[in-house]
Amino acid sequence: MNFRRVSAFMTIQFKSLIRVPSALCMILLLPVVLALTFGLLFGSIIIDETGLTVFEFLVPGLFAISALYMAMPVSYSFAEDREQGMLKRIKTTPTTALEFITSHIISNIGMAIIQVAIIALICYLLGYRPVGSAVNIISAFIFMIVFSLSTIGFGLITATLAKNAKTAAGIIWIFMLPQQMLASGLYPLPNEAEMISKFMPLYYATDALTKLFNGGSLGELTIWWDLIVLTIFSVILVIVGILLFKKYGK
Repeated sequence: MNFRRVSAFMTIQFKSLIRVPSALCMILLLPVVLALTFGLLFGSIIIDETGLTVFEFLVPGLFAISALYMAMPVSYSFAEDREQGMLKRIKTTPTTALEFITSHIISNIGMAIIQVAIIALICYLLGYRPVGSAVNIISAFIFMIVFSLSTIGFGLITATLAKNAKTAAGIIWIFMLPQQMLASGLYPLPNEAEMISKFMPLYYATDALTKLFNGGSLGELTIWWDLIVLTIFSVILVIVGILLFKKYGK
């Protein structure tokens, strides 16, 4: 793999994301609006004897949902490349399809990190202080990177199913909405719905963040279990997405 070519395509991907208003809205504006809305509306409502507010309860799910929204610009970008026959043109150059897809994956992980950092800053300015140590905070970012891989996988699969970029922007909600409704941890669920949510990667990202932000130790097996399951989800989704896109995304 030629990393110079990968780097060049990464630059192109960043520029293409900046040029698409809907992508910027989903990546940056919408999560910020959610954080501000939750913080201003629920920041003073205490829900238990420890002084926990509704906003503090919602923050882990807010972080996870912000990374979930990466799926939309990813699907749009891949579908647009498919629509324009990018992979066909790449075959006439020294660049391989793997290098092209890798550049997409790395650039979108970079955007996910920027997105989570912005949400963290907004939540901090609104008064949120996680209980965990600096190690917990770093671990939370690692979880978000792993989770962002699953959203990239969903984006690749959607781009394969969609005929064009606009259709992809609609189809991706088939993957996003159930997770947002059932696995975000924003509200309690009945037992049946909670069982369903355990088949979604967002559940494990939210569960891990909740533990890390509330002082959980990395020695807890449940946190490692969340990471293992989330990694399995992400690897499978990315591999399936790459195989489908390489075969049918021409």
